[in-house]
Amino acid sequence: MDSPKNRTSRLEALIQRAFATPPHTQTLKAVIRVTAPVPDDLDEDVRRRLLAALQATADRFGHIAGPDGSTLWAEVDRAPVTRKGPS
Repeated sequence: MDSPKNRTSRLEALIQRAFATPPHTQTLKAVIRVTAPVPDDLDEDVRRRLLAALQATADRFGHIAGPDGSTLWAEVDRAPVTRKGPS
């Protein structure tokens, strides 16, 4: 399993390449959260590649639309999630 730090570094690099600006990274208690403003003129091919990379790398991600533009966010869990199976 890839470490949270490595996964976060990959997310930061792919967002910087796609948006041509460094993202903001915040380490919280349970997750590492990466955010960045989405350029208005983002190419559709770049958008598709970014979505595929987010699906492969982030534990969860989303998009927040606001009056001043939109923001992409992605989270990586700091510790593996343990799920209890059926008993």
